[in-house]
Amino acid sequence: MNKVVALSKRNCLLFFRSRATVFLSFFSSIILIALYFLFIAKSYAQGFGEIEGLMLSGKQLNSAIYAQMIVGVLVVNSVSLSTGMFSFLANDFENRKTDAFLLTNIKPIKFLASYLISSVVVSFGLNLLMWIASVIIIGVTTGVWIGFGAVMAVIGVLAITTFISCSIMLMFTTIVKSSNAISVINGVLGTLLGFLCGIYMPFSMMGKGTKIVGSLLPFTHLTVWLKNIVLNNILKGFGLNSDIVLIIKEKMFSAQKVGLLGMNSPLWLNVLLGVVFALACVIIASLLISKMLHSKKPSKIKKGKLAK
Repeated sequence: MNKVVALSKRNCLLFFRSRATVFLSFFSSIILIALYFLFIAKSYAQGFGEIEGLMLSGKQLNSAIYAQMIVGVLVVNSVSLSTGMFSFLANDFENRKTDAFLLTNIKPIKFLASYLISSVVVSFGLNLLMWIASVIIIGVTTGVWIGFGAVMAVIGVLAITTFISCSIMLMFTTIVKSSNAISVINGVLGTLLGFLCGIYMPFSMMGKGTKIVGSLLPFTHLTVWLKNIVLNNILKGFGLNSDIVLIIKEKMFSAQKVGLLGMNSPLWLNVLLGVVFALACVIIASLLISKMLHSKKPSKIKKGKLAK
């Protein structure tokens, strides 16, 4: 256990010492927030005028728009932060540091656990700080505060999202073992997920092909889950009836279940499949590392074949 803790601490320190890696990990989120402030938030606000009988102030509208935006940012962050963390595993592969680790008496599962734990701790910890800061900023600027129950529910879903993100990136890194490939992914993955998961724009506005691809991503269903949590809390706090709330969530924010490949599968099943896929990724990564360890073991000296 001490070896896992020591390796995990080493990975976390490497991440925070690299300012460039930390910045690039947040780059997709910075782009997303900038786009929201430039024009996406305005288009959402204009769409509210099309809902008959809806009377909300500007600050109330902004609280709903920015709350559903920030949970989308948290999903993108979970992916980009885990990608940034695993860039150090890729560097260790390229610099042959993993060879030294794997030739010690540390077991492959503990070796993998150290990278997975450090990635989960950093990704979840930074996202948690961002979520708490966002709740405070939204509350202070709009006068609408997200309820404590909703805040804690988002934290719970964020933990699941972080585990899925880190597990997928763990498997991918053990396959490619290339820091260049990880860097490229870190640059484009967040932006790509922003479109495919209905974060940049409502999922209902996308084409059929995009919807099918998006429905295969666990992050799409996690985004829907998070949007439902914050929107239910905020909109019902305005005294709106359930029909109006349903229209807003479905037409404006696509916060209703997406299904899987066009099928009307429930949200809980889609999330469960995402968790199962994440566990499969961890198992695959463990098998790859075990195979690598086996191939690097020094061959045994046969009996009678001693040097003269």
